[in-house]
Amino acid sequence: MAMTVVLLVAVVALPLSLLLGKAIWVTTSCYYLTPARIRRILASQGVHGPPARFLVGNLRDVSALVAESTAADMSSLSHDIVGRLLPHYVLWSKMFGE
Repeated sequence: MAMTVVLLVAVVALPLSLLLGKAIWVTTSCYYLTPARIRRILASQGVHGPPARFLVGNLRDVSALVAESTAADMSSLSHDIVGRLLPHYVLWSKMFGE
């Protein structure tokens, strides 16, 4: 009876531990290792940008800049809409270079 319980626990625990390990690896890779690798490659090419926060990156900054730029009406009709739709690109290009 005790051997059956131990075998049953082993059969259930192994797949669960493998699943948990895979989830931990994917999360770590997605949210830390890949962004760190990309930042290192870009820095080696001379491309720098604003520091990113863990898990959210620069989303808060981008959304605040977009909300600020789209809050008012456009002063004139123009095809140059980069400053209105991508204000973070314009600001960061001025700060960090193109």
